[in-house]
Amino acid sequence: MKKLIITLLCLMAVNTPAEAASNHKPVDSYTVNMKQQLIAESNRIKLNKAISTAISRTQKTPYVFSGSTPAGWDCSGMVRWIYEQAGITLPHSADDQAHLGVRVSQPAYGDIIVFAYRGQQEFYHAAIYLGQGLILNANREYNTTVIEPLTNFKHSQVRYVRII
Repeated sequence: MKKLIITLLCLMAVNTPAEAASNHKPVDSYTVNMKQQLIAESNRIKLNKAISTAISRTQKTPYVFSGSTPAGWDCSGMVRWIYEQAGITLPHSADDQAHLGVRVSQPAYGDIIVFAYRGQQEFYHAAIYLGQGLILNANREYNTTVIEPLTNFKHSQVRYVRII
């Protein structure tokens, strides 16, 4: 971890393509690519930490309509808060979150899971995939943050969205 941070800091000191052009220095595409990969890895680390924090809030953070902090959140507010910790701003709407990033056929840890009623176009619920068929979500029915099986939503249309 320490080595990753030191490498990231060193690469952050490297000129971006725009800076290099203005300084008339050649840009090494390998260096730019490595810098982008390290930033992405840093974001994943931040995202994983935020998910761990949100998991620690199960049965503690209440469901609050339009809330978006660990003091109280709704489903899309929780997803939004988690991604904000990784430096990524998302809209506060399950339907809007459904149309971001890249759709994937198999979810991975940290992916956004959105749900729509069968035959409907608008997505009504959002959650974070934890792996092994489990999701983390602010559930209005339980009035709190919970971890539950994805199969609890078997009657819904499901979309998997990858942001990072």
